[in-house]
Amino acid sequence: MTGQQSLQSQVQIAELHDAFRVFTDATASLEREYQLLRGQALELRGQLAEKQRALMASLERERELELQALRQSRLAAMGEMAATLAHEVRNPLGGMELFTRLLIDELAAEPRARRLAEQVARGIQDLNHLVGNILEYGRMPEPRLARTSVGGVIEEAFAVVGPSLHAGIRVELPDARSLQWWLDRALLTQVLLNLLRNAGDAMGERGTLTVALEVEDSRLLRIIVEDTGPGVPPERAATIFDPFFTTKERGTGLGLAVARAAVLAHGGDLTFEPGRRGARFVVSLPGSESAPTPGRA
Repeated sequence: MTGQQSLQSQVQIAELHDAFRVFTDATASLEREYQLLRGQALELRGQLAEKQRALMASLERERELELQALRQSRLAAMGEMAATLAHEVRNPLGGMELFTRLLIDELAAEPRARRLAEQVARGIQDLNHLVGNILEYGRMPEPRLARTSVGGVIEEAFAVVGPSLHAGIRVELPDARSLQWWLDRALLTQVLLNLLRNAGDAMGERGTLTVALEVEDSRLLRIIVEDTGPGVPPERAATIFDPFFTTKERGTGLGLAVARAAVLAHGGDLTFEPGRRGARFVVSLPGSESAPTPGRA
């Protein structure tokens, strides 16, 4: 091979090296572009999937709102009808209760007949309680707040419910006559009546009904009503405050709805917690040195 041929070979080899390097750089550049495009495609795919999920959630939410509006409309119609009926029933119930009490007094010397009359009186009392719940649910409560003995309200509620509890139910009440709080006595009594009745009904003939108090530096009062009944099934716990929801065979499902509305009107809250053995309801009421504004926590 002559020198000229050798030089030409070296030039060709150099050109091949340059061409290979250009090819390698171009391949690497294409790979980078491919990875970039691939990443952008994956990002766009993720954004599309997210928008699809948001759209489905929006459609589902719209369907839920439509069903909720329909349900609220039906409940409003039922509530209006029930309130009208309750007004018509309340007056004759008052007369029946008065005459039954007079009959009980007259039967003092006849124990058997007196017991029967007392059963009638308890039935009328239950009906009055039911009518009261219907009327309370039909209107938004407007609390008239005043410094009130918490223990006095508890004792007043228990004085109504206590006689209807079975002898096998043990009751534990706090000594809170000296504890004063800003509240509407009538509304809180109604709340406790519902909670105590529910607890007694849940336990049946035997159990322990406990009312306890917790106070946090005059800022928050908790009234805890706990029973040792069967409790509330977990799948129903989220709906127990819904109007017309009940686990009782003869219940209306208004007691807890009315109670929660009354507590919310105080600026507080009524919550349910699974108890150690049964159900535990907590009435939370805000405190203040002066009369608080109703409806604000």
